[in-house]
Amino acid sequence: MNAAFDSELLQDFLVEAGELVQRLGEQLVELESAPDDTELLNAVFRAFHTVKGGAGFLAAEPMVLLCHHAEDLLNEARNGKVVLGAAQMDALLEALDLLNEMMAALDARVPLAMPPAALLQRLLPVAAGPAPAKAEPPPAVAAAAGGIDDHEFEALLDTLYGTSVPGAAAAAPPASAGPGPAATIDDDEFEALLDALHGKDGPPATAAPAPSAAPPPVPRAAPAPAHHAAAETTVRVDTGRLDALVNRAGELVLVRNRLLTLAGQSGEAALVASAAELDRVADELQRAALGMRMQPVSRLFQRFPRIVRDLARQLGKDVELVLEGEDTELDRGLVEALADPLIHLLRNALDHGVEMPELRERGGKPRKGRVCLSASQRGERIVISVSDDGAGMDAQVLRRKAVEKGVIDEPQAARLSETECYELIFHPGFSTAATVSDISGRGVGMDVVKTRVAELGGSLQVRSKRGQGSELELAVPLTLAILRVLMVRVGERMFAMPMSNVEEVFELADGQDRMLDGRLVASHRGRALPLANLAGWAGAATAAGRHVVVLHIGHLRLGCLAHEVLGREDVIIKPLGPLFEGVPGIAGATVTGDGRLALVMDLAGLADVHGQLLPALQRTG
Repeated sequence: MNAAFDSELLQDFLVEAGELVQRLGEQLVELESAPDDTELLNAVFRAFHTVKGGAGFLAAEPMVLLCHHAEDLLNEARNGKVVLGAAQMDALLEALDLLNEMMAALDARVPLAMPPAALLQRLLPVAAGPAPAKAEPPPAVAAAAGGIDDHEFEALLDTLYGTSVPGAAAAAPPASAGPGPAATIDDDEFEALLDALHGKDGPPATAAPAPSAAPPPVPRAAPAPAHHAAAETTVRVDTGRLDALVNRAGELVLVRNRLLTLAGQSGEAALVASAAELDRVADELQRAALGMRMQPVSRLFQRFPRIVRDLARQLGKDVELVLEGEDTELDRGLVEALADPLIHLLRNALDHGVEMPELRERGGKPRKGRVCLSASQRGERIVISVSDDGAGMDAQVLRRKAVEKGVIDEPQAARLSETECYELIFHPGFSTAATVSDISGRGVGMDVVKTRVAELGGSLQVRSKRGQGSELELAVPLTLAILRVLMVRVGERMFAMPMSNVEEVFELADGQDRMLDGRLVASHRGRALPLANLAGWAGAATAAGRHVVVLHIGHLRLGCLAHEVLGREDVIIKPLGPLFEGVPGIAGATVTGDGRLALVMDLAGLADVHGQLLPALQRTG
């Protein structure tokens, strides 16, 4: 086997086995709560068995040994000889962690170390007594039913990959065993057998019993047309090529914007019609290209049940994690970007939200707490919320702690609404924990969430009710590849504000703005809205504009003053180069429909680490 083929085979294994291993974390946590769930137990067993088969084909012996011990334990549980308890689940989860490390080592071409003997010992099944022998189904009956059972399927996998499980060969019927001990089956035969397993029509030759006393060799099965047709509709594409396609679609969007403007200015019917057709085609291409970047949020959620389980045990709490909206799709770039913020939100819910079991019981609640992680799509935004049924937040306690830690002074604290008190948790250095531990008390975490969500063009909202629980909701753009912006003019300069942050636009009336605590604010919808003077910040030699664009930046609500609001456009961001790198508030540039250059605003950069506006934005003129 040459090196190029080895590399290709390894990458195929890492992709396919990686998907199985990712699901295993969630499945094992579910299995701990429902050890009698036969379907789930079989799914976990088959995942380990399939990974073992691929590892055996690659001669990754340490991985084979680890998976073999895990499946031995699971097989005994399937046969009713072992009941999976906390000790066995801990061992299986440790095996899963080690399996992840081994896969990372394979990807890095690092030799694998043998699994620790202590872990393998913990994976050994402790028999509860002899299990009743299972009757072996006659081959003709299995063929007539159009399917194969679990033992047959496992034996076929062993034959395919050249591995073995104790007892599997004995369970397989003679017709499936092949002509000799070293027999293998080819792809067509394996696909046909999978079709039989899932209840699809198998080839007619396998359904008829042998006419003579000696069983003839198993004939080569004809390929199943339906299976091949489905397989050919899916191909793997390198993510670099996919990103290049999305970038080209973005370039086409800019050209479309320019042509639409020129066509409108020309007034020629033919040019207007052609531009409209280009608009339609470009829009369809853009949606198709972005659709290829979308992934179900389950790819993000499936890592959290294990984290919640381990943290709950560390805290001495009994917590159930409920996942909702796992079919919601989001940009693949957001899958990793949202992982850390959601971990912080879940840790906050378990540590500060859910009470200890005894305290919950005294308060008339179930001993087991409930944390819900849900996702949904609202327009062009993905909304992910973390809610708990814990103690909720006390606005008065938050006010007092904020003053004690110097986050705000007493007059400012007195003016805060209840919702604004909840948002104090996002300030750096703020914590309500009485003691510092490995989990909380250092005042870091929630400010990281605020910063990361703001960098993604998202917003944060907090809702809470004393004694009933809290909910933290983050909303981010549906995609990061092509940006929908609101174009505004400040002096002679054009700025693009991400629409995912825009809440509304209004015009200041006379007397509606005033100075408060040294800052310019507007009275809007019964609240004081901080105003940012974009003219002073951009160095425009004009007074502040009177048009207000209300933005959500993280948890901060802000009004930006502009001279003119021009409308919405779809744009792609172009970097400005090293000369302008690190300029606060600027993410890049784009070209408007009329050919002008517009600066794309990095709205998270308009505030400092304390959530206060940059000094240049607070100038009144």
